[in-house]
Amino acid sequence: MKRADVVVIGAGSAGSVTARRCSEMGLKTVLLDRKPRFLIGQKVCGDEISRSHFDATGIDYPQYDEISSSISGADVYPPNLENELRVRGWAEFDGWTVHRLNFGQRLLNDAMRSGVEFHSDCHVTRPIMRGEQVVGVEYKDLSNKEELSISSKLVVDASGFAGVFRSKIDNDLIEASIEKEDVALCYREIIRLKSPLAEPEVARVLLGGKYAPSGYAWVFPKGEQEVNVGVGITGGQGKGSPKSYYFKFRDEYPLLFDSEVLDSGGGAVPVRRPIKSLVADGIAFVGDAALQVNPIHGGGIGAGMRAGIILGEVAKRAIARRELTAKGLWHYNMRFQSGFGQRLASLEIFKRLLQDVTDEEMDFGFEKRLLEADDLMAANRGDGLSLSPLDKLKRVKRGIGKIGLLRKLQSAATLMKKMSAAYKNYPSHLSGLDEWNNQILEIVNQAVFR
Repeated sequence: MKRADVVVIGAGSAGSVTARRCSEMGLKTVLLDRKPRFLIGQKVCGDEISRSHFDATGIDYPQYDEISSSISGADVYPPNLENELRVRGWAEFDGWTVHRLNFGQRLLNDAMRSGVEFHSDCHVTRPIMRGEQVVGVEYKDLSNKEELSISSKLVVDASGFAGVFRSKIDNDLIEASIEKEDVALCYREIIRLKSPLAEPEVARVLLGGKYAPSGYAWVFPKGEQEVNVGVGITGGQGKGSPKSYYFKFRDEYPLLFDSEVLDSGGGAVPVRRPIKSLVADGIAFVGDAALQVNPIHGGGIGAGMRAGIILGEVAKRAIARRELTAKGLWHYNMRFQSGFGQRLASLEIFKRLLQDVTDEEMDFGFEKRLLEADDLMAANRGDGLSLSPLDKLKRVKRGIGKIGLLRKLQSAATLMKKMSAAYKNYPSHLSGLDEWNNQILEIVNQAVFR
């Protein structure tokens, strides 16, 4: 049996960064992925990532063929496509749409150069358990059908949100399944436009039920004449497939007329707060497997990278102390959940607000500027919707025709602050987890804005 300090399952952005950081900390690290080596990094997603994630982690910026386009702004449209919010001049918003394959290959190469042992074409079948402790994994080499196993001090699940590995571990700390309403089904195409974009550095986001019930449509530049365009709708709603909504959007949105499809595909992403505990005995979760995504749009590259750096450092400490129980790994929970995790969790409330308001209310809110660009950026920072008494007075005057919508905004602002505060006070010991999680569920259950 092969032995390692750390086994990481999944060589996506979160898995590759975690493996690299573990190796940099002096840990013998093995990275496994089901895909062939040359396909690592290929994934259906929006491809957009903020510069701030690289500044926070110290990972080198994308460059050369890893970059499709630089992004420095966004236009957010209500259902009637009028009175859009123009988000400009926010340094934390600046970033790129990346060439997903080239960027993923670079992260993997960085991990391997740091000393990570990488194996492609490997299907991890189940955990190796010693009592309640995960002590390794069994996997099949898909190239020769050989059954293999690795023993390790720590297993990191970076295999994606579906939780196939997570669901095979019976532990009260682990959320084995995710509600359908917390999953977005997506379909996207890479398209060459008939004419160059007027603003190739500006992303477009379109809200409302016409094209994306309980979700949104997007147009993200990947060059002057190429875009990543798609639709994501929340699962479990019985509203049809995202592909059918996407084709309606493409056929009706003038920018996309007479365009050439270069690539297409669909997938599913989680759109809720991170799982209640990122660790259990002998195992930790990172990236989509930990639901470390922005609940508004499902983007998780940056969050997964941030978590991977933290996890690598916590793994070193836990292994040095020979404390690979949940208690010994708990510092990963505390650092991520009370930090970037609280930003993600508060955005779940904002997502639920956007899902529950009607198209008519949303059109009115954009027209009267009951929701402003500053609100979007404050929410993205985890600051909630900060409505001062003066702000409230101004918005009451503008929104006198729909007082109910103003009440929904105020309720969402209050709940976002509660959620953020709860995550900032994540329990310092696993004995406090149940009480804390009940508090979180109570906040989520209050987030109904119909």
